[in-house]
Amino acid sequence: MLEIPFVCLALAVYYEARSEPESGQRQVAFVVRNRVDHGAWPNDACAVVKEPAAFSFYWDGKDENPKDAKAWAAAQRAVREAWQNPWENMGATHYHADYVSPTWSRAKTMTRLGKIGRHIFYSEDRKQ
Repeated sequence: MLEIPFVCLALAVYYEARSEPESGQRQVAFVVRNRVDHGAWPNDACAVVKEPAAFSFYWDGKDENPKDAKAWAAAQRAVREAWQNPWENMGATHYHADYVSPTWSRAKTMTRLGKIGRHIFYSEDRKQ
């Protein structure tokens, strides 16, 4: 049986990054983990994922039951590998696809860390 925080992380990876490279999927898992570890966000992965407007899949009104078994297995693997390889964590607390330009990404408090696949990752100087 899967633990609830693991499922929340895997759902985030599945719905937000299933078409991304494995390294990008792991970074999405790290974004949730980095928020959990930061004092400015909830200290629970499910609460982080469910924050209003934080992860679009949770707020889009669609069913959250993965239909693609292969992609669901890959998302779960990405979460496990992220925890087994903490040195891969670039420290991002935010990301977005390269085909959008959210206003938060242009804030002076945001530092662009890199791009993997279609996702651009950022850290934020946010008070704890």
